[in-house]
Amino acid sequence: MKILILTTDQELALLRQYVLQSAGHEVLAICTEKQALEAAEKQVPFDIALICHHLPNATARKIIRIFRDERREGKVIYIAHIYGEWPEVEADRYVVGSDGPEALLRVIAETGPNAGA
Repeated sequence: MKILILTTDQELALLRQYVLQSAGHEVLAICTEKQALEAAEKQVPFDIALICHHLPNATARKIIRIFRDERREGKVIYIAHIYGEWPEVEADRYVVGSDGPEALLRVIAETGPNAGA
């Protein structure tokens, strides 16, 4: 799967990128607000877009709105910081970052284009 990581935390992005590439995915990690918005506007292809809680909510909402307005086929997974946090963004799925890589890989598998196949 093509996975797009959008965050402002480079360390988390690199860790997630490594885990996802090790699992056989093609990954592009973007670590600034400006680059994340540019990627959305330039229609960078993805099956799954991971939006990290480090990205400001207003930016995350704007990016998701761009994806929805353009009717992008990829799904959006929002990575929340902690349990009980109610994200202010509308994603297709949510996962808590502290649940670790296994949870992230599970949610990606359940959400991706081949889910349920």
